[in-house]
Amino acid sequence: MAKFVATNPEAYEAYVGRGSQRLAPAFVRFAGVSVNERVLDVGCGTGYLTRAIAAAHARATGIDLSISYVDFARRTTADEKVIFDVGDALDLPYSDGVFERALSMLALDLLPDATRGLREFCRVTRVGGTVAVVVNNFRCGWTPFSLVWDAAAVLDPYGAAMRDEMVSKPLGWPGGLAKLFGVVGFANVVEEPLSAVFEYRSFGDYWSSFLTGQGKTGAMSRISKARYAAN
Repeated sequence: MAKFVATNPEAYEAYVGRGSQRLAPAFVRFAGVSVNERVLDVGCGTGYLTRAIAAAHARATGIDLSISYVDFARRTTADEKVIFDVGDALDLPYSDGVFERALSMLALDLLPDATRGLREFCRVTRVGGTVAVVVNNFRCGWTPFSLVWDAAAVLDPYGAAMRDEMVSKPLGWPGGLAKLFGVVGFANVVEEPLSAVFEYRSFGDYWSSFLTGQGKTGAMSRISKARYAAN
């Protein structure tokens, strides 16, 4: 099965960034980010959520395992007060309780151990603070991608395996995140759907986003393309 690839931030912008930039402000509002709070963005990627946190006049810190993505986020963020760190979501390099809120957008379900990751988000958040997570609804809410998976599942066994993996992720099912939050021990858990628009100039623009080699679907399309070329 293809791994999540995070090596080319410019390509990722075309792949998922066009939706993330619209999702981030809605997520910040959902999470209740307030002025002057210290807020962590775990799995910040190219920085859309981190910048949205800063736009809410909070003190924003983003962290990601990908050095190239963090470098890109630093270059494209005008606000010099925003901090971007390189680090592992499963072993965050921060003291206990140093943030009022910890947020994570489209990242928790990519971790090798989501439960451990969520416990780390909790550890670095002060008692009484807020941890908020958004993940993809792969079963019916990630339309630009599910269209490709549904077609690929019919035409290619690799595509079928990818689709099966994505739609079987329990965190993306209704109640999936809330259940994990309960397991970790959170109180006052609220789960609500959030949406964002992906805009494409043409079918060519849409299809090219899957040829970037980023993420799982992008990487999978390159593997399939190479396999058929070899045949």
